[in-house]
Amino acid sequence: MPQQETAIQFVKGDKVGDETDYRDALPVNMYVVPKPIFEEKGYMIQNYGLTLHGDGVYPCRGGFYNDRQGKQFRVQGNTVVDVAENGDVTFLGSVTGYDALTNQIPPVSMDYSFNTQAILADGRFFLYDPINLFRQYPDVDVGSPIDFIWIDGYYFFTDGINLYHTLASDEEQIDPLDFGVNQFMPDKPKALGKTQDDKVIVWGRYSTEYFENDATPDFAFRRIQSRAVKVGVVATHLKAELSSTWYFVGGGRNESIGVHVLGVGATQKISTREIEKILDEYSEPDLVNAHMESYTNEDISFIKIHLPNHTLLFNQNAASAFGTLAAWTILKSDVKGDTPDRSSYPVFDTRIGDWVVGDLYNGNIGIMDKLVGTQYGEIVEWLLFSPFIYAEDDSIDELELQSIPGYTATNDANVFLSITYEGVFYGKEFLVDYGMINEYGKRFIARRLGYVRDYFSIKLRGASKSRMAFSRGKLTHG
Repeated sequence: MPQQETAIQFVKGDKVGDETDYRDALPVNMYVVPKPIFEEKGYMIQNYGLTLHGDGVYPCRGGFYNDRQGKQFRVQGNTVVDVAENGDVTFLGSVTGYDALTNQIPPVSMDYSFNTQAILADGRFFLYDPINLFRQYPDVDVGSPIDFIWIDGYYFFTDGINLYHTLASDEEQIDPLDFGVNQFMPDKPKALGKTQDDKVIVWGRYSTEYFENDATPDFAFRRIQSRAVKVGVVATHLKAELSSTWYFVGGGRNESIGVHVLGVGATQKISTREIEKILDEYSEPDLVNAHMESYTNEDISFIKIHLPNHTLLFNQNAASAFGTLAAWTILKSDVKGDTPDRSSYPVFDTRIGDWVVGDLYNGNIGIMDKLVGTQYGEIVEWLLFSPFIYAEDDSIDELELQSIPGYTATNDANVFLSITYEGVFYGKEFLVDYGMINEYGKRFIARRLGYVRDYFSIKLRGASKSRMAFSRGKLTHG
């Protein structure tokens, strides 16, 4: 048979699931950069590494950069700390909710006003300012809120039943008669947010509605009837704002859970079938401590979803350029395992111009580092998968991928290549040299990969200290 050349990409691969279904094989610790290069519209690059910035004690539950006070606040375990620009950690106060024995790490809510940094943890509300320091909110009428925001001079709360706020004249007082309720559907409020046009978002489990400041006596906010939607959030912290747009995990009544973008009077689902299969592995009580976060680095905007056994990364730029099928990645923090990604609660610290992250496994405070592929010096694995390729009775003679050799941090930049012929089991791994330090002319080529009965798929796997990238691929077979 004459030789053929087939273009090959690793944005999203194929596999076969236990439920007798064709599944997406998502990239692991790799994401798409939408940039025209070598006649392709984008390329795959390894996720950022982590370098140590500071030492804390306990896993992170939240982070916030207060630009008015010029401080980075973090909640680690049951301690509230100030992270200095050099990484030094100063203890500010204590909260509750973290249980080291059961390793329960419930997220906290954080926001700020002109005067104070506010933290909500375990149903208790706390304030900090440089003069009065850290203290529990003095008015008992705050009750036991589950989420809050700051808007129009008010701290605005929900306790899962009512909506209420502080006094406009004093953020440390609450009138117990100043309260409202969501009215569109009888589901209880679960989470709060603030829109770009200064409206309060109130998520219920099966609905989302909006309130605006109407300066009325007692409860100052009025419901906006025309903007409500019949989709809600599944857990308080499974929502995040990115580029003035809110993303959340939830759904409507009698719908499966998905990932949605909140619009004006409507929502758009961005989760693919594969992502919803992953979400279907969890019951709603499983997700009570799950959380979502957002960040933009090097002009690529991300949503990260921390589930109990998975970390999912959504690439907003890739979704805009190629669609949602190319936008999803799985993140992890080990080699040959499935340990969910450890970095959490990214905060851009303007004092140092870097993204600073907490850690879900210990007290590390790290920096996203584009120069390394390791996490605190430890190697993590990345994986890429090809789609199924039909090549009946062919010999796979050569695979060539365009890479970026020579810029590796160490001389351990190797890639392991393997093939599956049924979408389940991968065979012998072939070792391919990515390129040594300063070896800029190295070509990534694997030859004589075997015989194909009908179809096959390729897996690339790397576990080294060096960060790697791949663009177009060419497969020669016949």
